[in-house]
Amino acid sequence: MANATAVQKRVLKALQNQAADSQKLLTTQRASGIEPTQDGTQNLHTRATLHTELAAAALAGGVPAEWVDQARERGTKAIRWNTNLFLRRAAPIDRDALVDDLRADIDRLARFTGIHAAYTHITGRHDDTTATVDQTLTTLWRRSAQIGVLLGIDTDQARQHWPHQQWMKQASASAAGQTQAQLTQHWHAIANTDMTSYTAQSIALAAAGITPNPTIAPPEPIAVLHALSERDVGAGGLFSDAPGAHIGAAVEATRSQSAHTDYHADITPPMFSDPQINYPGIDP
Repeated sequence: MANATAVQKRVLKALQNQAADSQKLLTTQRASGIEPTQDGTQNLHTRATLHTELAAAALAGGVPAEWVDQARERGTKAIRWNTNLFLRRAAPIDRDALVDDLRADIDRLARFTGIHAAYTHITGRHDDTTATVDQTLTTLWRRSAQIGVLLGIDTDQARQHWPHQQWMKQASASAAGQTQAQLTQHWHAIANTDMTSYTAQSIALAAAGITPNPTIAPPEPIAVLHALSERDVGAGGLFSDAPGAHIGAAVEATRSQSAHTDYHADITPPMFSDPQINYPGIDP
C-alpha cells in the first residue's frame, strides 16, 4: 500500500468498512425472514447513497478508480479494512484535469460570494433564501477544501491556482455593473442550486477524517461577508473599479476567522426519498 497517501487510505478504509457494515445489515435482514421496516429500508438507502457519493468524491480527489472498486468489492465480501491488503495496479491519474475541476468550483464560489455581498448590500434583505444561499456557499467551500486535501494540494500550488487576492477580485468582478434586477436573478439562481450531492460528499469525507485545511483553501465566504459587513464596505467600495484596498483589508480580516476546519453538525445529512442506488451487494 506504499503508493496510497495517508488521506487516500482514510477514504479507502471508509469505503470498504461502509460496504462491509451495510452488507452485514443486509445479510442479517435477509436471514431473519422478516419483512424490512420502512426505517430499515431508508437506512440502507441512505447508507448506499452516502457510500456512492464518497466514491464520487474519492475519484474527484484523485483516488484511482481501481482502488475505489477494490475497496467496495472487498467490503461486500465482508472483508473489513486492514493495512496488509494489497492494492491493484492503477492507471495514471490526470491530476491536472482534477485540479482544473476543483478550480472551476472555487471560481464558482467566488462568483456566488460576490453576488451575495452585492445583493444583500443593495437590497438590505435577509429573507428566507439567505440561509439557503449561506449554506450553498459553506458547502461549496467545505467540499472544495476537502477535495484539495485529498488531491494533496500544497500551499504553493494553492497560491498559484487561487491566491486570496485574486479570488477576492474575482468575487468583486462578478457583481460589477449588475443592476438590482440582475442581482436578484443571480441570487435566486444560487438559492436554487442543487447541492445535495456535494453536501453528501462533504459529510462522507468528514466522516472519513478528511477535513478542510484553510491554508490551501480560498477565503471562507462567510468570513469574507462578515469582514466586509464589519467594515461597512458595500457595493460602492468592494465592487468599484479599484477595489484593492478593501480586498486587502477583507483578506487580512478573514485570516483570523477562516479557521472552521472541524465538521459541523449544522450541515445535516440529506434526505433521499428515492435515491439512485449504486452499492455493490445491495439490490435497488
